Amino acid sequence: MAGFCLRLLALTLLSAAALPAASGTSWAQTAATRQLCKEDRTEKGLAACTAMLKGKPKPEVRAFAHLGRAQVLIALGRPAEALKDYDETIKLAPNFVALYRDRGRARYAVGDHGGAMADFSVAVEREPFAADNHANRAYLKIVLDDLDGARKDIDQGLFWEKEHARSYYLRGLLLYRLGQYGDAITAINRGRELGFRTHDGFITKALSHYRLGAFDAAETEASEGLKAFANQPDLLEARARTRLELKRPAEALADADEVVRLAPRYARAYSTRAAVKLALNDNNGARADADKAVELDPKLFDAQQVKAEILMAAGDRDGARAIYQRSAARTDARTAQDIASRDRAAARIIQMDAPKPIVVSELDEAELKKRCETRDDPLRLQSCDRLVETAATPEAKADWLIERSYARPFGQRLADLEEAVAAAPGYSPALLGRAKGHSSEYRYDEDLRPLDLAWADADSALRLAAGNAGQAKRARVTRAVVAFTKGDYERASADLTAIMALDDDMKPWAYDLRAQALLYSGKPAEALVDARQAKALMKPESAGLFREDALVISLIETGQIDAALTEIDAWKARDPRAAIGHGPLYARALLARGDAAAAYEAANALVAANQFNMAAIAVRGAASARLGRALDASGDISNVLDASLKIAAKAQNDNLTPNFAADLLVARGLARIQLNQMIAARADFGEAIRLAPDRAQAYGERAGLTYRAGDPAALADIAMALRIEPAAPRWLALAARVNLATKDPTAAEKFASEALAANAPDADLPLLRARARLATGNLKGAVEDATMRTTAAPGDAEAWLVRIEAQAGLGDLTAALADAEAARAANASDGRILLALGDLKARSGDAPAAIGVFEEAASKPDAALAANKRLGDLYAGIASDQLALGYYAKALELPLRKPEDEALKAAARAARDALIRKMSAK
Repeated sequence: MAGFCLRLLALTLLSAAALPAASGTSWAQTAATRQLCKEDRTEKGLAACTAMLKGKPKPEVRAFAHLGRAQVLIALGRPAEALKDYDETIKLAPNFVALYRDRGRARYAVGDHGGAMADFSVAVEREPFAADNHANRAYLKIVLDDLDGARKDIDQGLFWEKEHARSYYLRGLLLYRLGQYGDAITAINRGRELGFRTHDGFITKALSHYRLGAFDAAETEASEGLKAFANQPDLLEARARTRLELKRPAEALADADEVVRLAPRYARAYSTRAAVKLALNDNNGARADADKAVELDPKLFDAQQVKAEILMAAGDRDGARAIYQRSAARTDARTAQDIASRDRAAARIIQMDAPKPIVVSELDEAELKKRCETRDDPLRLQSCDRLVETAATPEAKADWLIERSYARPFGQRLADLEEAVAAAPGYSPALLGRAKGHSSEYRYDEDLRPLDLAWADADSALRLAAGNAGQAKRARVTRAVVAFTKGDYERASADLTAIMALDDDMKPWAYDLRAQALLYSGKPAEALVDARQAKALMKPESAGLFREDALVISLIETGQIDAALTEIDAWKARDPRAAIGHGPLYARALLARGDAAAAYEAANALVAANQFNMAAIAVRGAASARLGRALDASGDISNVLDASLKIAAKAQNDNLTPNFAADLLVARGLARIQLNQMIAARADFGEAIRLAPDRAQAYGERAGLTYRAGDPAALADIAMALRIEPAAPRWLALAARVNLATKDPTAAEKFASEALAANAPDADLPLLRARARLATGNLKGAVEDATMRTTAAPGDAEAWLVRIEAQAGLGDLTAALADAEAARAANASDGRILLALGDLKARSGDAPAAIGVFEEAASKPDAALAANKRLGDLYAGIASDQLALGYYAKALELPLRKPEDEALKAAARAARDALIRKMSAK
């Protein structure tokens, strides 16, 4: 670069016209002198440049000679002298950017970092697109620990020149200083691919491998570098460090000696050699080298660390601690390596100040017991080990094995408990300990094997504890808890009842857990009694063990909503932070009270605070179903049921009692009906019946669903709903419909009458009873009911048809005709009314009027087939055979619309064929 600068300046200043060799010109101005100054980098070249400056040469000649002399002095290793010539050159050519770059490098060489930074900055300002200018300044910033500034310069340089090899190396150096050694290696490799193959790249890459612990790769890199750059001190020092880590101290020492020989003022060389000598047990030599390293560079962390290690090896603990203390307190650590050294010093101080380790085998039995039973004691496990080893009896060994299991994480306890049972096979506490261990293995999923094993152990412990009331009580407690957790509520209740008889002090706890067992057995009324008893017996100091939700849920499920809300308010006042407990129950109480909108808002707020609050999600789903949000309801309820319904422990945690689960299934079933998912809805109602067989709604909803599907099974379901709720208007109305559909008009009339008496909100009940009465022959009653319906809904064609049929059945043809005319006026669009009117006209002998009405009915798609057939019959009756055949033909051409249309077509075909035979016979 320096030669290029001189050539460029010479070209700029002298190419326009060579200096003329006029008569009398001095030797300094000859072409030979200029050539020497320009190209010779020895004392001869220096003399030539100096000679050119004698006398008063022209400015361009002076600039040429000063620059040449500066570059010769740089080549001769005299940068301080070169600076003067650079200054003179810049005065003569202040706009020549390369001069600032070269002077910056000279200033860096003499340690003038500020001046170098100023020159590099001028170069960047004047040639911002040159990546090399940014690289120069970035390197200086790395040296000055301005790593952020260096990163910006490197990135800027690579922005302008994407394949600038030196910038990639500098990025690697920067990453190395930041401790990102893998990325540093990647960047250096990229620079090497682009042609940057100086000793710097080998040094940084070798040290990066060293910091990553890849010592073989580090040695290989350093050795490769030394082949290209023999006797390079930094490469030798890096290889010495690496060979020391590879346990080859003799080779490491050879490298370290060579570094000291080549660079006698290099502090790190002495530090590394000190570490090698310490490994070779040459403590005196190591101390001398460490002292020399500290003398040359007091701030070198590595030198301080190795000196402290030497003092420790010599037994000078205080001296070593003082050095570590100073290193740990330093605030000038900037690079990742120095920060790591400082942290190591701080950790060493902590290690040195730690108390003398306790030897467990030297502790007496009392101390061992104390430590084995203390949760946070660091020697707990070792103390338990010692007690197990020294136990005098199998039972004592089992006891200490059980205690040792508590010192282990949950997943590692069972081995000790198995060993305890093996050590004392007939020992009840060992079996109880293993039972608890099996319980701790349960993962709150559908795999109940750990709980089955736990129950079996507790059961065995109870049988072995005969005569020992204390052990028997503990066995019952364990067995009850395990049975409750696995959902075996009947067994849990039996044990809890026995515990109440054995121990008055445990009654509050037993009543509380039995209340929960009864609640999750689907017996809220019995659970309420136990929950109240538990609350009455609970002492203030034990209140934290009482599950208040059992009492609240029992109140909700027995319909005592106001009392439940009162309990919730008291619970909130005692513990406002327990919102995850009382919050969902408050929303559930609002839902049970019928305030679906408020329940939804309360539950949704809880879910917004905790998206995994299944109890709140359940209430939100049920509320959504009542508010008509079928899709939201189905999603929320499915999430809860899928997560918790089949796992008793999760159902207990989420307050998913059988009754509430049945409510959720019914709500999802209704939502699925809205979503036209009929099969899934029927399955939901069936599951709700399985969970709560003594509740009417699931039977009733399934009856309604199967009734709409034309399934006679609806009859059994509605009968069950009425058996549970015999006076429920909705079920009475549905029973009337089902019985009428299953051809039992007498029962249909009975249920419709009861539903009407109960003010069932079903507008179709009068019509339904009218049909039933029509079927049983109670024609006057049918007329009354149909009249009631037509009064309320004048356009109801079904009611008019029943009334017309009943009037006709009573023989009152005039009333029937009047009703038919009134029906046509009220609902002329219904073809069935026209057919009935036409039939009545025909029966009264008014054939022309009947024909007109049937012609009108034939224009109605739903009545066209029947109307044409009846027209054919009419014309056949008055001997208009050709017209009759035409209407029969029309009837046969029309498509089938209703199930009864097939019979009508068959009748029309038979009438047509008979008429044809008759006409043929004539």
